[in-house]
Amino acid sequence: ANPLLPEQAAIRRIKKQNHDTLTFTLSLLNGRQAEYSFWPGQFNMVYAFGVGEAAISISSDPAHTEHLSHTIRQAGSVTRALAKMRVGDRLGVRGPFGNGWPLDRCKGRDLVLVAGGIGLAPLRPVIYSVLANRQRFGRVILVYGGRSPADLLFQSELETWREHPDFDLLISVDYAIKEWD
Repeated sequence: ANPLLPEQAAIRRIKKQNHDTLTFTLSLLNGRQAEYSFWPGQFNMVYAFGVGEAAISISSDPAHTEHLSHTIRQAGSVTRALAKMRVGDRLGVRGPFGNGWPLDRCKGRDLVLVAGGIGLAPLRPVIYSVLANRQRFGRVILVYGGRSPADLLFQSELETWREHPDFDLLISVDYAIKEWD
């Protein structure tokens, strides 16, 4: 399929990450969902019909082709229009674009992944890939920061990653609350 041609996708699930960020789980409507593939770090052009399009990182697991996820922070007219959409609504998708992360060149090496705020979304597929192939890498450390504990993305996954025996997770916030450790 030509990545320059737009395809319609249906919103299958919307998960609120924090006050201004949502993760959309999509299914392509052309019957091509099962063959859609991407590399960790790639993005799609996602558009709201009648409003425009924006480059949005793919945030789903590249090993699971039954759906496609994008984590969207409301920052402009397109992302605000997308945030108003509901399950069942349709949007447009073009891509994937970009080169992705060179994980093959990292085999046998230690990895330090650093992200702040919405920057964890494009690293999420990297983390999925690294954990699925954990034996290929040395020590793996994720350093993640946010403004406050409430602003952190993928909170249930952060807890799962924290419990993984071969994965070091360090989280920092700018403004801690009393309960923050």
